[in-house]
Amino acid sequence: MNDKIILDYINNTAKALSASTGVTTKEVSSSLGLQRSNVSAVLNNLVRQNKLVKGEGRPVKYWIPLEIRKPFSTPVASYKENIMPQEKAVVRHHLFEKMIGNDMSLKTPIDQAKAAVIYPDNGLYTLIIGPTGSGKTYFANAMASFAKFQGLIKKDRVMSTLNCADYANNPQLLMSYLFGHTKGAYTGAENERPGLLKQSDGTILFLDEVHRLPPEGQEMLFSFMDSGEYRPLGYSGPPLKAKVRIVCATTENPKSSLLSTFLRRIPIVIRLPAFHNREAKERLDLLKHLIGIEAKRIKREIQIDERVVKALLGSVTYGNVGQLKSIIQMVCAKGFLQNDPESLTLYLRYDELEDVLADGLNRFNQERQLYTSFLGLIEPETTMSPSDDPLPADTDNYEPPFNL
Repeated sequence: MNDKIILDYINNTAKALSASTGVTTKEVSSSLGLQRSNVSAVLNNLVRQNKLVKGEGRPVKYWIPLEIRKPFSTPVASYKENIMPQEKAVVRHHLFEKMIGNDMSLKTPIDQAKAAVIYPDNGLYTLIIGPTGSGKTYFANAMASFAKFQGLIKKDRVMSTLNCADYANNPQLLMSYLFGHTKGAYTGAENERPGLLKQSDGTILFLDEVHRLPPEGQEMLFSFMDSGEYRPLGYSGPPLKAKVRIVCATTENPKSSLLSTFLRRIPIVIRLPAFHNREAKERLDLLKHLIGIEAKRIKREIQIDERVVKALLGSVTYGNVGQLKSIIQMVCAKGFLQNDPESLTLYLRYDELEDVLADGLNRFNQERQLYTSFLGLIEPETTMSPSDDPLPADTDNYEPPFNL
């Protein structure tokens, strides 16, 4: 059915007449809402049937020879209604699409992540390296979103997450959470517990602060990476099997904090940039996005003046995007108390917030490189409404509940 839909669409596209005006795979995919890989397969099949002509240049264009072109018939808007039901079930969007910096500082990390996700037959193990607050958890969630978009993970499955630092002082409990244990495996193990490897079968397991996993745990994990088999603590039966896409993250130098044998099992290493290393426009877009999240949270428009924006940007010294998020929440909370509770707009004025923002504004004005990089980018007033959502979601497994 999709062959006919795509062929009809191209036939009725006025520009699909020649090599110079043909349509690309991306254009067809976007217009019809079909997966790009499926569209590419159909287009090449139509070329083999001599129903389409394929160009030689880049991007590759396709067109219908004039001698077999039919009169225009079906409106483009109606094509999506005829797509097969299984195509409609595919997740249509993923977080990488609108991630701030996807065409700048994050372009290479995103390309690496996509390659890791789609590599046959169960993806490639991945290590994300970045300073505290640089968005490692969010990036891992984006990988899970992309895997669903590609149909590699069922859309009702969620990414499993374990922060190894939470159990660093109890390595036995940490390995129990990861691999599971049998009843009586150790003191206090009164019941059998399935581990995260079992729960993550068919989806992604994200191990944050993986350098806090003890050496014996790393050895057990790289054994699983090699064979796809594992044994819960205290289990003496035949090994259990699971297909798990493992994504790890660390703030440390992996060569000094992880076993070399463990590192050799991880072919994809992704490095996320610190906040101050990202383009000025990216930093400003991130600030607007985080303010938009608070606007949605309090169901009010938020309006901030130029000096508040500069002070917020200058306040980020060590904690990257995570620190910026905390400062914005604190400023919004303070402004919320000072504003009229009945007002539909929350006004954040520097004069009312100087006691908490003075250091940030001084730093912004005194650091010449920081000051000049934002020249011409910051408006006198910045307004974000509850409907302003630059990204599809703000997914952060470790953000505590925060209710203004």
